Amino acid sequence: IFTDGDLRRLVEKGVDLRSSTAGEVMHAHPHTVRADALAVEAVALMEQHSITSVLVVDDAGVLCGALNTNDLMRAKVI
Repeated sequence: IFTDGDLRRLVEKGVDLRSSTAGEVMHAHPHTVRADALAVEAVALMEQHSITSVLVVDDAGVLCGALNTNDLMRAKVI
């Protein structure tokens, strides 16, 4: 995963993104939440790690989608 926060940190460090590959700048082990988890569990995970998005996975760990704070606000969870 590659977030806007990652982009800001790389720019601050002076990394030349024109010559960097996605694999070099991505998070190889992003935070995830299971699809059957309560939305408040995702909020707690985001707060614990000071992040604004998590990936949603099924029981087998297969990616189902992504969830961010905008999604949670739209759903009136936060």
